[in-house]
Order: sequence, then C-alpha cells, then structure tokens
Amino acid sequence: MSLTDPGLYAERTQAILGHRYRLEQMVAASRERVLFNAYDLTLKRRVSLRVNFYPDSSVRGWFLREAEALGQLDHPAIRHVYDAGVIGDVAYRAGSWIDGESALDAVQRSPRPIPTVHGLARDILAALDHAHSRGIMVRRIVPASLLLGPTGRGTVTDLRYCSYTLASIPAGHVPTGLEFMAPEVRDGARGDPASDVFTAGAILYYTITGREPPMDPRKTERPSLLRPTCPKALDRILLRALREAPDDRYLTPAEMLEDFASDAGTYESPAVSPGEIATSQDTEHWEKRLRRALGDDYELFEALGAGGFGRVYRVRDLHLEREVALKVLHPYLTAEPPVVERFRREAQLAARLHHPNIVDIYDIAGRAGLLWYTMEYVKGPNLAQLVEREGPLPLDLVLQMLHQALLALAHAHGAGLVHRDIKPENLLLAPDGTLRITDFGLALALRGEGRFGGATSQSGTPQFASPEQLLGERVDQRSDFYSLAAVAYFILLGETPFPGGTPEQILARQTADRFPALNARRSDVPPALESVLQRALRNEVEARYPSAAEFLQALQRAMGRKARERRSEWARAAARWWRGSGPPEAT
Repeated sequence: MSLTDPGLYAERTQAILGHRYRLEQMVAASRERVLFNAYDLTLKRRVSLRVNFYPDSSVRGWFLREAEALGQLDHPAIRHVYDAGVIGDVAYRAGSWIDGESALDAVQRSPRPIPTVHGLARDILAALDHAHSRGIMVRRIVPASLLLGPTGRGTVTDLRYCSYTLASIPAGHVPTGLEFMAPEVRDGARGDPASDVFTAGAILYYTITGREPPMDPRKTERPSLLRPTCPKALDRILLRALREAPDDRYLTPAEMLEDFASDAGTYESPAVSPGEIATSQDTEHWEKRLRRALGDDYELFEALGAGGFGRVYRVRDLHLEREVALKVLHPYLTAEPPVVERFRREAQLAARLHHPNIVDIYDIAGRAGLLWYTMEYVKGPNLAQLVEREGPLPLDLVLQMLHQALLALAHAHGAGLVHRDIKPENLLLAPDGTLRITDFGLALALRGEGRFGGATSQSGTPQFASPEQLLGERVDQRSDFYSLAAVAYFILLGETPFPGGTPEQILARQTADRFPALNARRSDVPPALESVLQRALRNEVEARYPSAAEFLQALQRAMGRKARERRSEWARAAARWWRGSGPPEAT
C-alpha cells in the first residue's frame, strides 16, 4: 500500500477496525499517521481515531508510547485516550473527540481575541502543571495540535515529543514546530518545567500576534508592537516566558498562571448585550433540559433561587456523594463566547479563594448548550430573606456580619479579586452564625461593561452598585466597600440607602452624597458608626476606605472594645436564631 494514497488508508482501517469503529471522515493524513472522525460502535460515542501505518516498528513503538503518555494524564485540557493497540503491523489509538478547530486554522483567519488568549493561558498552563505532577515534560505544543472548542477552550492533543515518550529528541531528528520548543530542548536536553513555560509562551504569542516566535529568543518583539491593542501586561508575561535562559523564565507553569490570573482581572472585555430571556423556557422545560444535561453526574433536588443570570439548584454530586449548590446559566449567556470566556476565567480565580467566610467553588462544566458551576451548599437564608422575614436586623448581628464580610473581602482583594456584586442575596447566614459570601468574582464574568452595567440592571441590583459601576467605569476594591455599606443600611433600616426606580434615579441620589438619616431612625446606631458607613458610601472613590483592613479598623474604633468582646456571644445567639427560636435579645 502506498503511504501517499489517502483512499487506501480508509479502506485498510475499515478492514482492520471496522468491527469496533465506523469511520465518518478522514480529518488529516501524514507520512506516518492518519486521523479519522469515527464512531465507537460499542460505547456509542464519537471518537478521534488515529492510525499509524508506517512500516518501521520503532515508529509504531513511538506512537504507542505517546498513547501511554496520554493515558497517564487526566485533565480537561489534554485529550483523553480510551483505547490503543496493535493489529498486525498497524497501531491505533482512540480518544476523545473535540468539536472545533486547530489554533493554526483559527489564527490564520485572525489572531485570537484577548479574552480567548486569557482562557487559553489558563487551559494550557493548568494542563502543563498537571503533566508535571505526573513527572511528564510536554516540551512542545504547536498550533496544529492545539484544538479550540466552540467556547474557545484549548485542548492539547499531541505528546509525541514529551519526556514519557522520548528521553530526549533523537540526534538527527528535526521535529516540526521548532519555534515552539525551548532552546535547550532543541539542543537535546530533557527539559524541565521552565522548558514547558517556553512552549506555553510561544503558543500564546502565536495566538495573540498571528506570528511564530523567532528561533532566537533574543529577537522576540513585544506583542503590543505587532498588535497595538495587546495589554502591556501580556507583553511582560510573554516576554518573560520566552527568555533564552531557563532560569530567567517563570520557573513553573503555575507561577506563570498566577501572574496571568492577577492581570486577567484588570483587562476590560468588550461590552456584551445579554438580550432577553426566552419566555418559552418555563420552569418545567428548564428543569427537564437540565436533568438531561446533568446525566449521571448530579441528582437534581429543588430550586434555591433564580435571577437575571440563571437559576440555583440543590443537587447531589453522585460521584462524591455530597450535596452541592449548582448554578446554571441562562442559555442566552452561553451563546456569547466572550461572556463564556470571561466567566470561566473569573470562576477559576474565585475557586482559588479559601476562607471561612467565602463559599467554595468546586467545578465548572457544561453539556448540551448549558453551562453551570457547582459550589458549597450553605444551608441557611440570605440577608434579603432574613430582612423580609424579620425586618431590620439587630445591631449586634449587623456588626458581626460586617466584621466577617470585611475579613472575606480582605482575603479576596489580597488575591487580586474584586467581587463587584455585593448584595443581600449574595450574603448567606450559616446555621452556626457564620456569614458566607457567594458568587465571588463571578458577577463581572456575566456582566456587560456598557452604561448602567449591562446585566446589573437586568438582575435588579443597581441599588447596591457603586456609582462607577452604574456608569460602566473601571472598579476596584473600593466598589465592594460601597456595596457592603449599602447592604448595611438595608439590613439596619429594611430599605436601600438610595432608592429609585431606574439606575439613573439611583445614580442621581448617589452623586448628591445625601445620606439617609440612620441614627435618627435607629437610636441604637451610634453616630460614629453612621460616619463610618457614610465614608464607605462616598461618591468620590478616593474618599472611601482604601482597604478592607482600614474599613474594619474604623468600624472597631466606632464601636469600641465592647463590640469586640461580644463576638463569641453573638455567634451562639445567631445560631439559636437561625434555628427558629427568635432574634437574639439586645443586651
């Protein structure tokens, strides 16, 4: 059989593997291997079927070692291998099928959007970090073997030059895509995590500029020279990753990812208009669709709430056998690739937060046109529900919750993440009296950046948004302090500090810096506490507290030593209240 005749590849593959796989389409062919889109007749699923026809047994052995390498890894950004073997002189492997296109094809049309590059950085660097945890150096990622799914998510499909497959690049062998290999690997070194940092930087450089990096790293141009809209932070990150000496790069993909994550939050993506929620999707239809999508992974119990972004359900994780909260996004949101990419990035950042006052995020997944994330299930009401049930809350409770919220914000802000959607619905009271903040870092992922906050106005929370949020301007940690102070007014008075029927009306009241008379309506609220909250509610961003620590210190000074001495007492009282024995008595 001629190795240059594609028609014979399909004919022979069908003869050898037709009992197990139905060939749908030949996707690619080279001198030594052929890739088919195939259907697994036994397991009833589409697969990528790669077949090696090359007559050299050493080449077949190399092919099978690559299959073994893929089988060693289990990461969503690395292709899964289901089956591999040899029949006669033909080797094959079947793996996960990925809808989409190669980075090569995508970039040839145009360099990738900046949010997509951020998402690719997350996928590639996390995949490399996973490989390193298994003792495998990937060494090379080229555009043709990096597949981009419908949402832009990247998947590494080629490990033929990894350390598990080859101890080093054989002398005299010249791989394709040398531009994407670290210089030391080209020279025959085994490579280390810094070598994989180079290949990650090279592929990201290509996706953002449309150009392969030069063979001599010293001649690498700043991405912003080739693409003026490229953020300067990407210049710094990619140029460091592409330095010639390994010790001058990031030492690990995790270190590079941390730098990417810190700067990701400062990049403003284009405005996204979410559109209207389809009225035809009533609750019954929604839940039927969700049950089908969840499959055998989760058991759906009950709805916990709904909003402009989606719905929250109590579900059971059937693999880990525990109850979790699952938030599924409205389909109109998942239809917008920039929104999906931003959501994934923000979810990844939020998942890194581990604090007793922050709800943990477990996983993000999607199927059948739906996208969801799972998080810790907190059995307790949110503050909006508490105020609706009990009316204005006791001062001691408010102080304790403010204290806990500021500790959580200090932790998140220290990690470079701003919440951007602090509101009563996102503050939960656990049975032990602990305040838990949810949806951390996810609001921005779903919010358009246009005037009046896009989805903010859709979700009905402008009453707690800062003026800069309503104007569509850049926000920072001081926006969170504004929203928290607005929440404090709400739970103390039972109403928002700046009521209004439209964002414009609310903004007009905010910019006047005319605060409601808190002490006049609640005599137990000291004037010093009122002054603290009013500073956090100032229209001028620079006039607010610069940090959560300073906000907390001002709060403690306003209430004095007595309030601090009573925290443990309040925790016990709050727990009794949550169980239904009535609000704690003032002492």
